[in-house]
Amino acid sequence: MTPSLAALLLAAALCAWPSPTARLTARVRAVARLPGPSPTASPPVVETPPGGSRRFLVPVAAGLATALLLGGPAGAVSGLVAAVLADRLLQRATGRDDGGEQVTAELPVACDLLAVCLGAGLPVGSALAAVAPALPGPLGEALATVAGRLRLGAAPHVAWSATPAELAGLGRVLARAGESGAAAVPALHTLAGEARTAARSRTDAGVRRAGVWVLAPLGLCFLPAFVCLGIAPLVIGIAGQVFG
Repeated sequence: MTPSLAALLLAAALCAWPSPTARLTARVRAVARLPGPSPTASPPVVETPPGGSRRFLVPVAAGLATALLLGGPAGAVSGLVAAVLADRLLQRATGRDDGGEQVTAELPVACDLLAVCLGAGLPVGSALAAVAPALPGPLGEALATVAGRLRLGAAPHVAWSATPAELAGLGRVLARAGESGAAAVPALHTLAGEARTAARSRTDAGVRRAGVWVLAPLGLCFLPAFVCLGIAPLVIGIAGQVFG
């Protein structure tokens, strides 16, 4: 009964885990939405990260499942560790730890969309207003805020002054384009390429770090055997010769 209950708890945790494609689905829906409001159209649904009871369901289910599978005091301790790890992973998956990571991940897409809009002849403010709904999350909100300030007549450098630090390069490119009329499309393509290269570097570093952590349990399993079979007999033999 205990393994079955643990399996059910793990299945519930997996069902409640946020889908990694939810953000991409929201972006596709926003891009595919036709411009111009329809009189009978319902307001757009904003994708929000899981909250409330669902927010705590995954760590609790993972902890209980681990505790039931192992049992005893060791199971209780392992269940607590599993719950904490699941909570941290859920926070990272939903982007609650640092909104800057989500901004950095969406930056190449934003640069490509802005380059398309500017290449079609839209001014900077209109391009930002057109791209912002296609980028749900902190990046879309920041671009919408900048577009609103530009619409109210704020200077470009003032409009970009309160944006996240991850948008500093994008702000410089578009502020220069708004103030001097410099061509921003090539710079946006360059910025998107640099952002993708940095993302690949971070991914490679994460993969290498994960490889080290994967081997850590194996080392912990072999260390006691090495001590018992390699070091302990040597120490016992030397102690027997010295004290015998």
